[in-house]
Amino acid sequence: MREAKHLTAAGHRVLAAAGELFYNRGITAVGVDLIAERSGVTKRTLYNQFGSKDHLVATYLEERDQRWRSLVRTTVDTCDSPVEAVTAPFDALCTWSETNTRGCAFINALAELPNPSHPAHGVASNRSSGC
Repeated sequence: MREAKHLTAAGHRVLAAAGELFYNRGITAVGVDLIAERSGVTKRTLYNQFGSKDHLVATYLEERDQRWRSLVRTTVDTCDSPVEAVTAPFDALCTWSETNTRGCAFINALAELPNPSHPAHGVASNRSSGC
């Protein structure tokens, strides 16, 4: 599985399109044809960047986790006092929830991907406690 920072511009488009589709429609409801179409790439490009839909799902979850953690860090870093810093993650959650209305992507992924051998299952189960 590739990290998002090693992706080409097309790979980033695939990841962005897949992330939106997976979160809004569900992982199992979205096929690679739709992801390729939405991102403006061929399926070959998608597979060259991610190897498989399963690895794309894992990368999507890892990238989502990085965005969440970055928001929390930024929110904590802008606090003027230690007391504000303690409650800052809740402020970050309020901000995050404004645009993420389908709940926790990691719990949603675990519900759709119960097989522990799926590459995204481990990513989701390691992050779901942070929802």
